[in-house]
Amino acid sequence: MRAWVLPIVFLLLFIPLVTAQSGAAGAFIKAMGSGKYSYLEPYLSPQMQSAFPESKFVELRSSLVEKYGGLVNASYTGAEGGYEYVRVDFERASVSFKLVIQGGKIAGLWIVGVSKRQEKALTPQDAMIGALKTGNYSIVEPYLSPIMKKALTEGSFEAIRKSLIRAHGEIQSYEFVKREEEGPYITYYYRVTASKGTYTVTVTVRDGKVDGFHLKGVPFKATASALYPILGALLAFLIIWAYVRRLGIAEVIFGMVLLFIVLLIQPLIQSIPTFLGVSNITFLVLWTGFIAGLLQEVAKYYASRGKSQRKALYIGAGFGFGEAIYVSLISMVSGGSVVLLSALERFLALLFHASTTVIFSRAYGQGKGREALTALILIHWFVDSLAAYWHYSPSYIILGVSYAVMLAVGLYLIKLLPGVKAEREKETVKW
Repeated sequence: MRAWVLPIVFLLLFIPLVTAQSGAAGAFIKAMGSGKYSYLEPYLSPQMQSAFPESKFVELRSSLVEKYGGLVNASYTGAEGGYEYVRVDFERASVSFKLVIQGGKIAGLWIVGVSKRQEKALTPQDAMIGALKTGNYSIVEPYLSPIMKKALTEGSFEAIRKSLIRAHGEIQSYEFVKREEEGPYITYYYRVTASKGTYTVTVTVRDGKVDGFHLKGVPFKATASALYPILGALLAFLIIWAYVRRLGIAEVIFGMVLLFIVLLIQPLIQSIPTFLGVSNITFLVLWTGFIAGLLQEVAKYYASRGKSQRKALYIGAGFGFGEAIYVSLISMVSGGSVVLLSALERFLALLFHASTTVIFSRAYGQGKGREALTALILIHWFVDSLAAYWHYSPSYIILGVSYAVMLAVGLYLIKLLPGVKAEREKETVKW
């Protein structure tokens, strides 16, 4: 008898310890992690829905965050009888909850223990990845470098996270993969597991602060919104063609190729100050705008001088259309989305580029090519500096001013187009 009685007694004692997590406990974990009461509400008994409404849930969670710091993780710790236990880890303490489960619903809950953590700060990389998982921006904010605080505001952080969840589902877990060191920068790689797949997040740390945050391995995803830039540029292109009529396919392709050559060089030069440790935002904004204006306008100038106005027009149009394709591809590859306003931006940008190349063609023929080049480098510098500043401090005023300048240069094309249409061409394009 004793040979089989003892195993049965052992199993009866052990079963409560290995009871699987219920849907109710999982909902509580999800609600605490995200701060969304909607996850929890369906799993509350009628009495608990009255005793523990959304306002009470928000009050409880907020008071714990205020007292113990940002929420880092929430996990299931076991079951006993009709009770289930959940531990919620904050920056400075771990709080244990006891849930009363009846009929698959939570009929009661209370805090049964608080264990204070040692006063040990999170590492910057763990703070970044923890904030991404929980959606709690306050976890990582103290660990951001001055530049990152401007670039990764709470609003932009929430937008990135929502975009990821929309495309790949709720974040379930993450694990450290490797680290790479290059000069003063250390990059940490994490594999993030979401409900619809996995992707890699890299966190770059410099001098104990998060200085970069990137997504890798996010699958190519062509969303309808990602095509807005192309549609805006296409509309501008069709308006130009409808007036001029004669289409320069070779010039359009040449302009697109020219743009992609510039984009191979431009980001490398723009990143030099950051690599050297420069953190002054004003300098970085002006440097970014200047390099964009210098490289792009010089490339268009040498591609347009000596060409007929019509050929120069389509080189600029191809340059602008290539830029729209680039913006759309970046959105697709990153799994993100763009707003409808980007269609207007690419519409204006194509007109801007087309106008500049016609100006270069006319000015060169009049012996004023260098003057035109200098003026347009300065204008482009101003526009792209505003665009760079917008990434640090989003403002519709900044956006409006940059759009107004592009519109002014683009509208100048109206004055130039009659001459383009009436021009008689003799030369051919030299590639």
